[in-house]
Amino acid sequence: MNNSNNVVNLEEYKKQRVEDRKDVYKALSVIPLKAFQPNQYYINPDKGAMIHVLFITDKSDNFNNHMIYVMEDPTGQFYCTQVEETTCKGWHDLHADVFRYEVKKNNTDPPKAS
Repeated sequence: MNNSNNVVNLEEYKKQRVEDRKDVYKALSVIPLKAFQPNQYYINPDKGAMIHVLFITDKSDNFNNHMIYVMEDPTGQFYCTQVEETTCKGWHDLHADVFRYEVKKNNTDPPKAS
């Protein structure tokens, strides 16, 4: 006699295991950043972006005299954004070697000023 309680549907088991693992990874959440630090590297997996924070300004004429972060991406593009706690949402620390590897992969020569 075959007891149906002992039969496992492999496809259902795999789907359930994937869902269970998602919950485990969510429980291991990373402490959110409160601020970027100059000369540090960050990654935002949701945006697929990496940045190197170059410096923080004192007062910006374009941002109503607020402080701003000035940063670069691995392709040599420069960006700036206002210093706020929400600016760092979704970003995580990144090892400098990973960023530098992307720089070398994307670019053989540094950008030229025009």
